[in-house]
Amino acid sequence: MKEILIGSIDQFTAFPVEVELDRDLYFLMQVDDDQYTLYSSVCPHGGYTVDLIDGELECPLHGWTFEVHTGRCHNVPSARLASYNVILRDNQLFAQMA
Repeated sequence: MKEILIGSIDQFTAFPVEVELDRDLYFLMQVDDDQYTLYSSVCPHGGYTVDLIDGELECPLHGWTFEVHTGRCHNVPSARLASYNVILRDNQLFAQMA
């Protein structure tokens, strides 16, 4: 499993937050005090880029919206954003990418 450094936990003051890793955009979410998840910004429906608008995840192509803590689609509950585990080690966040 490949680990990619997201950054120091201290640089993130609010969640969700958009982050760029290897030229791709993701959304970093805080699940609880010391647990985090990374979600893809690619809509599972049409492959369009999901935007973070007023704290909500939305695909402007067809209006699909996604729950920020689970990545589940509000419009089609069986659809989800791809997600990746994030670990906190030595005050640094690392995404565990396949």
